[in-house]
Amino acid sequence: MDKIDIKGLSLSELESELEKLGQEPYRARQISRWLYISGVKHFDEMTDTPSSLRALLKSKFHLTHLTALDLRRSLLDGTTKYLFKLEDGNTIETVFLPEKDRATICLSSQVGCKFGCVFCASAPFGFVRNLTTSEIAEEVLSVKRESRGAVITNLVFMGIGEPFDNYDNVMKAVRLFNSKDGFNIGARKITISTCGVIPGIKRLKEEKIQVELSISLHSPDDKVRSKLVPVNKKYPLGELMAACRDYTAATNRVITFEYVLLKGMNSSREDALGLIKLLRGLKSKVNVICYNRIMAGDYEAPSNPEVNAFIDTLKKGGVNVTRRKSKGEDIDAGCGQLRISRL
Repeated sequence: MDKIDIKGLSLSELESELEKLGQEPYRARQISRWLYISGVKHFDEMTDTPSSLRALLKSKFHLTHLTALDLRRSLLDGTTKYLFKLEDGNTIETVFLPEKDRATICLSSQVGCKFGCVFCASAPFGFVRNLTTSEIAEEVLSVKRESRGAVITNLVFMGIGEPFDNYDNVMKAVRLFNSKDGFNIGARKITISTCGVIPGIKRLKEEKIQVELSISLHSPDDKVRSKLVPVNKKYPLGELMAACRDYTAATNRVITFEYVLLKGMNSSREDALGLIKLLRGLKSKVNVICYNRIMAGDYEAPSNPEVNAFIDTLKKGGVNVTRRKSKGEDIDAGCGQLRISRL
């Protein structure tokens, strides 16, 4: 019989599995502390549990692990990009972003991606598979180990993959991150970013957890957005914005719209005016970020005066807008630069 992936279990599921093995339910919290606070890699490290329980755990459960193959640390801002090998040999990239008042991990949710956004380095490699809940959790644990126990304050699902295309595993990981018996990270410190998968937005609306929602927008024009973000052909702007308005009405939460500026594509005054119109009356904010060049792309970032003019137009139109600095650009860890690697 295959062993159970213990990091893929919620606390209640772990309690249930332990009860089946004749163990007291309180052992689940004890084990969770070892797994997610201490970050043990072997059951034998759970030293305050009886040796008989450790032997039982080894016989019934599996501890998923990632192997760090490489890391690159930015000389500009200390951002670190990790290349991790999964147990089946596939690879993902995960980014650690240390700052003065916070420490953020940018998480991948899939091996590859099927959505083909033109400015994303993962797009040419296609989709391989979803990450499991335990693999997502292990990204955080692995970064904590590699960064010598850094206190993680924020998590963003902005790495490789579309989180809402792996909804169940991502949300199970989110609840584990938020749980006081897990990672104990505040829900508002966790951000899920989607390219605009409407069914995921509708499902998140019904969740009783106050995570942040971020949407990759990139154009107020359907034709242009369909070129940049092909999922727009399936979920066009009219339907997407209706789903966003339903979401904010139901949750009273602000949606962040990510907007990558590409010269000659979406950075004109007319684009800014279109964005103002599109977002009018919606509880939202906009993060503007300049395009990061990737090997597969023929696009360019606009000049600083063009960027400033675009932002000024948005501000005059009442849009809450911030220019976001992409971190780790010197190590290809910036927005859109992550990819899967072929070993």
